[in-house]
Amino acid sequence: MSMYNSLTEKLGTSRSGAVLLGVLAAVIAAILLVVYITNYRDSVKSDTTPVSVMTAKKLIPAGTAGSQIGAKQLYTFTSIAKNEVASGALTDPAALNGVVTARDVYPGQQITTADFTTTGSATAGVVSSQLKANQRAVLISINAIDGNLANVRPGDHVDVYQQISGSSGAIVKLFRPNVPVQQVTVTGADGQVVLVVPTRDSADLLYASKHTELFFVVRPASGSSPTPPTTASSQTMQTYSRTH
Repeated sequence: MSMYNSLTEKLGTSRSGAVLLGVLAAVIAAILLVVYITNYRDSVKSDTTPVSVMTAKKLIPAGTAGSQIGAKQLYTFTSIAKNEVASGALTDPAALNGVVTARDVYPGQQITTADFTTTGSATAGVVSSQLKANQRAVLISINAIDGNLANVRPGDHVDVYQQISGSSGAIVKLFRPNVPVQQVTVTGADGQVVLVVPTRDSADLLYASKHTELFFVVRPASGSSPTPPTTASSQTMQTYSRTH
């Protein structure tokens, strides 16, 4: 250290030494500037690196099950600069499992974890926010196996059929067509489903769920034809067998 100080003092006491020190200082400053610029460019490049995130293809209403978002392809992947990616933005469709949207997600909007709540905490508040003035959300409990809930998902529309036992045998008839499904919960053979019906149909649906057997037939997502109000019985089945 003493040798360095001595050399610096000697250089500083002469004209040529002062020039040399100035050159060295300029070289060191240039090196530091190059390092700074390089690091800055790397930082900027890192911030603008494109990241593929999930964005909404169309409006995703509050209360939509994550499984339906995937099944109906309501999302797409969009490349966005890293510094513009929203906090909690989804990059893996697996994150849609077991959740429902807690708010509307608009077309082109990044889909984030903040847009969802777990299925278990999707309370009636989420359901009620989507009801019209003349609609009611009715929760009914049914046998999930006999009622065929295996293929029913929130967001589906179903035709509800009713089986009635009588003195001449059981009959199956259309109870209500094109009924929106809000929530579905299946635990083994037990099932619960929330259906949206006109206010006038609430009592009928509750009575039918307690005193008859109900079955659900899933309708096409779009462009479905009207369901005829047909009735089936052992007599109609025998007639069908004789004519085919």
